[in-house]
Amino acid sequence: DDNLLHQLQRLFTFLELSDRGDYNPQDFCFSFKDYQGLPVNVTIQQDAQEFINTIFDKIENGLKTTPLRHLAEAVYGGKTCTQLICSECKNAKDKEENFYNLSLEVKNVKTLYESHDKYVTGEIINDYNCESCKKKVNIRKRVCLSVLPNCLIVHLQRIVFNLESLMNEKLNSRLEFPFDLDLEQYSKEALEKKENLQRPKKNIEVEGEEKSKETIQNEPQIPRDPNYYKYKLTGVVCHSGTAD
Repeated sequence: DDNLLHQLQRLFTFLELSDRGDYNPQDFCFSFKDYQGLPVNVTIQQDAQEFINTIFDKIENGLKTTPLRHLAEAVYGGKTCTQLICSECKNAKDKEENFYNLSLEVKNVKTLYESHDKYVTGEIINDYNCESCKKKVNIRKRVCLSVLPNCLIVHLQRIVFNLESLMNEKLNSRLEFPFDLDLEQYSKEALEKKENLQRPKKNIEVEGEEKSKETIQNEPQIPRDPNYYKYKLTGVVCHSGTAD
């Protein structure tokens, strides 16, 4: 029986309902095929983030013809928003992308909040042609959180590529994380409110006549419940060994 969804269901059923303290995942490993259609080689170390992205993809493909096709997205799916912000007119252009886990830096940071700070800081791009200013300006490109998932998975970038030695190395530095995490300050709405961002002018058509719509500044939004941004720690996966 190499049906991945069935074996995944059996695995969690044994963990949930049996008195056994563990479960042999041999049948699940046989059903978890690689891109060539072969069972995963359990003797080769695999990347945890790569595994979870792959299994979510397989779950979505397995459920896409059923009423539960949005199950994984409903539980673990969120959206990030990549913003291009003009340094002069404060206009912002948005592009949203779906995610199942947030990948945060560990290098040169001490806490999970510092990792989030670094995540939303972004970078400066010079000589960018701003559509609102009609000239070349400096813009800031950053990523913020647009839609938060019901269950948040955070991936810590402990395996990094060293450009000097041209080898992977593992960062074993201490990174503190809280039992209760509040992500409101990294949300799109909180950052835009703090920085007083504007939206580009849009053209709308009214009764056959094209009229210019005024620049929207701090467009009023229904505030989210404060609990929307809060998470409680439920599990940690630790990696032992080296980068190899």
